[in-house]
Amino acid sequence: MGADDDRPRVGSAEAVLAAMRRSVELVQELLQTTAVQAEHIRSVEHELLSARQRVAFLEGETSQLRQRLREGIPGIDPQQLEELIEEQNTFAHLFVTSDRLARARAASEVVEIADEVLANLIGADRFAVWLQWQGAPPVLSAPPLPRWRSEPGLHKDLVTQTLATGSWSRPPGVAQDAVPVAVPILLDGNPVGAMLIVRLVPQVGHLGRLQDDLLRLLSERVAPSLCLTALRAGGGAAAWAGVRGLVPALQEAP
Repeated sequence: MGADDDRPRVGSAEAVLAAMRRSVELVQELLQTTAVQAEHIRSVEHELLSARQRVAFLEGETSQLRQRLREGIPGIDPQQLEELIEEQNTFAHLFVTSDRLARARAASEVVEIADEVLANLIGADRFAVWLQWQGAPPVLSAPPLPRWRSEPGLHKDLVTQTLATGSWSRPPGVAQDAVPVAVPILLDGNPVGAMLIVRLVPQVGHLGRLQDDLLRLLSERVAPSLCLTALRAGGGAAAWAGVRGLVPALQEAP
């Protein structure tokens, strides 16, 4: 072996030491990370335990409240509670519907809102929304899906009567909370359209206070909202006439 082979390999030793120091640093970083994660896990477990305790408390409170409602609360009529709850729900739906109509920026959006309210809140299973302009037959404007749309010509007499009188119309002998019914769409007290409800979903069955109030809201607010969108689109004084070109027609004449 040559003389060079007997010299210490300083470079190799420094590399080994550097690698060892780096390994120690990695182990320390891993231990620190593990400690942080362990602390985080303990915190999450504590929060989870606290949440479970709160849920158990709320479930207990709910169970007690239900038991009290079943047994009755002195001085409070359960029927009165039901009426208060129904009244709150009615006010909430009326507010949301009114706000949506006020915020509508397109005539088609107004018709879509009326369509959604009729289907989802009033519970109409078969219905039609008709709009009429002076000197023209009424035009079917909703619903866009045929599966929800009443049959062409069905209860035409109710639609015609409502457009002529501006009043709710039902066939003779039909109760005041039952369908079929035609509800006018009014503009300054004059009928410019009609909402015909032929059938309700089984879950609804009849027109209660919520359905009645929502129908009256639509009756009074749909046409003015349509005119407002026409004015925003640049329509003149005859705003209702300008609505006609803004609402897609699904079918002419009932």
